[in-house]
Amino acid sequence: MIRKAKKFDISAVLEIEELSFQIPWPDYLFRSILGNPGFVVYEKNNIVVGYVVIDIVKNYAHIANIAVHPKYRRMKIGSYIIDWCEQFGKKRGTYALILEVREKNINAQRFYHENGFYIKGIVPEYYIDDNAIVMEKIIS
Repeated sequence: MIRKAKKFDISAVLEIEELSFQIPWPDYLFRSILGNPGFVVYEKNNIVVGYVVIDIVKNYAHIANIAVHPKYRRMKIGSYIIDWCEQFGKKRGTYALILEVREKNINAQRFYHENGFYIKGIVPEYYIDDNAIVMEKIIS
């Protein structure tokens, strides 16, 4: 089940964030976006196992952060979250989903490609220690 993130979800989101990223977002960032309709969690058996932060920027939906707990990967949860993002974007009149992913993160790039994204470009030194691959999925 996908639902809006609540204050009591922050600890689970932080755990997933820290297990998923070399440089995780700090807790204050997640706390600051509570109430944002694009900050949602994926619950399985009443346990938060994934989340996404998505914003509308001009005419596209930007996935700023997305992760699934390592124990729950390869169970289609990430794909369900991407599907939710597509619906979120469509309801707000956007034409595409867009995101950045580390150039070194081949597994994530493969996942996004399998979910309909293509490489749109590269941003040199986007991360402290890596370039970003910009990926897009047309949804209109």
